[in-house]
Amino acid sequence: MRRALFLLTLLTGLILAFLGFFLAAPVGPTSGPQISSPRVQFAPGIFVIGVALMFASAVVYELVPNGRGDSRSSGKGRP
Repeated sequence: MRRALFLLTLLTGLILAFLGFFLAAPVGPTSGPQISSPRVQFAPGIFVIGVALMFASAVVYELVPNGRGDSRSSGKGRP
């Protein structure tokens, strides 16, 4: 369960970052200010949300229980 939620969060963030990056990239040579603007106005925001979601996937992995009743990823050697 934990691994599935982690991967879902990570892949969603990766897809959003990828889309945000390529939607912000201009098409063709940038010869003027009109052409150098992003294709989608909020594309940089999509990219930032995607990167933040990828970082948040580590939080999801640590906070979601692993299905065996304990919430620690490796409890060996700890009391």
